[in-house]
This record gives sequence, structure tokens and C-alpha cells, in this order.
Amino acid sequence: MTFGRLIEVHEREIFAYALRLTGNRADADDIFQETFLAAFRAWPPPRSGNERAWLYKIATNKAIDRARRAKRTAPLADLRLAAPERDGVTVADLAAAVRALPAGQRAAFVLRKVEGRSYAEIADVLECSAAAARSRVAEATKKVKEKMT
Repeated sequence: MTFGRLIEVHEREIFAYALRLTGNRADADDIFQETFLAAFRAWPPPRSGNERAWLYKIATNKAIDRARRAKRTAPLADLRLAAPERDGVTVADLAAAVRALPAGQRAAFVLRKVEGRSYAEIADVLECSAAAARSRVAEATKKVKEKMT
């Protein structure tokens, strides 16, 4: 795969992922650009055939680095989740609960619950075991549910 083809295939999903992590189009655009710039600098990927996970890993690290530099959690005001308003819970409430998660748990939660990624993919992106990915998602889900009640 060429680098140009890599961009064509993955640009939309990487931008959408960055937007879900940050909740801000300007920040998402920055992370998107930083991701592909880092990918270009590191080209070729370490494992051929696993480019998607490689890009998600870069984007996740860029988002975490940005949050650390800003000393705040990234807002998720634009989070688009299918969540019916029941029991007085709104999408805004859900976004606030996700925003309150630590960066690593937030990334795992978004990858699993929003992006629908497998635990193996999450583990690859976050550079951890599948068991650790499952644990991060479970802990994040628990914290989000606690905030919802």
C-alpha cells in the first residue's frame, strides 16, 4: 500500500475518531494532521496489513499528548452516540461522563462503544494486552454508568 492510498482509505475514520476523542473540530483537525504527518515520517508501518491499528495508535497518542499538554481533559461536546433519552439521561449527560474519564480509558471506551472496535484492535492501538483493553473498557463503562445515575 502506498502512503497516498493509506490516506484515501483511512482519512475519514481517523478524523471521526479524533473528533470523538476531542469533541472539537479544530482540535480534531490538528490531531488528524499530526497523525498523518507522524505516519509519513515513520513510513512504512511496522507491520504490513495492520495500517488501521497503527493509525489509531498514532491518533490516540497524539490526543493523549495534547490533553497532557493542555492539563485538561478534551471536551466531547460533539460526541454523536445513539442514546435514547430515557430516565432523564441525555446525550449531553453521556458526553460529560465520557469527558470525565482519564485519557486512556476514554480512548478505550470510544474505540469500543463508539467505533465498535474489537478488544484485539483496542489492545493494538493502546499497546496493551487484550485483557488490559477489556479492563479499561469495563472500568470506563462502570464510571460512565455511575455518572449517569
